[in-house]
Amino acid sequence: MVQHVDPELLALLALGEQDAVSDDERAHLEACPTCRADHDGLAQVATTARDLGPDELVAPPPAVWDRIRAEIAEPETADAGPTTQDVEAAEAEVVDLASRRRPAALWAAAAASAALVVGVGGGVAWERARGPQETPAPTPVAVAEAELEALPDWPGSTGSATVAQAAGGEREIVVSVAGADGSTADAYREVWLIADDLSGMVSLGVLEGDSGTFPVPEGLDLERYSLVDVSEEPFDGDPTHSGDSIVRGGLTQA
Repeated sequence: MVQHVDPELLALLALGEQDAVSDDERAHLEACPTCRADHDGLAQVATTARDLGPDELVAPPPAVWDRIRAEIAEPETADAGPTTQDVEAAEAEVVDLASRRRPAALWAAAAASAALVVGVGGGVAWERARGPQETPAPTPVAVAEAELEALPDWPGSTGSATVAQAAGGEREIVVSVAGADGSTADAYREVWLIADDLSGMVSLGVLEGDSGTFPVPEGLDLERYSLVDVSEEPFDGDPTHSGDSIVRGGLTQA
């Protein structure tokens, strides 16, 4: 009687688990064409699964598993009743289990299992190869905004300001100005936050071009410093406000 290698062990061996079989089973595999053919088929399934990218590995449709389960569970048919001669012949007959060792459905199930294991393992390896992925920072949320209106010496100028706050509490203000065509080449624009009672002001920086983003100093009370001002400043070395505001507007809650 020929004792073949168990199909589950062949599947594990095809997946690279070299310790899954004993020395005797390995020797049998080398000498048995039937076991070797089954192993080679499973190994081909495993190789194909590894060659597929993680996006290409898909589960088989439910009908495939239904057919496999149905074939495995299907009872063997038998005649209504054996005759005495049939019984005697059966008792005298030596059956080679090679012809009954594994139905096609069982082999298919083992192959499907191999493909599934390889697919899961390949997906894990692909994720590990990518390395740790940084979680994108949450988009800052707009908390206040202002429409900036032209002052008398700057007719036609307009502007806007939006204060955004990040998840960590950091704030920044985006300021845009348009229509300030009276600016001269020997001056620059500066962005300010001014107290609503004009008792103080804070410079945020130089506005280069028509728009810019400026960090709001930590702890600055925007309910008090609620006026956004853009001024034209001469290159005179004086850090104070020139008194020549182009546009100005009050912040309101967004």
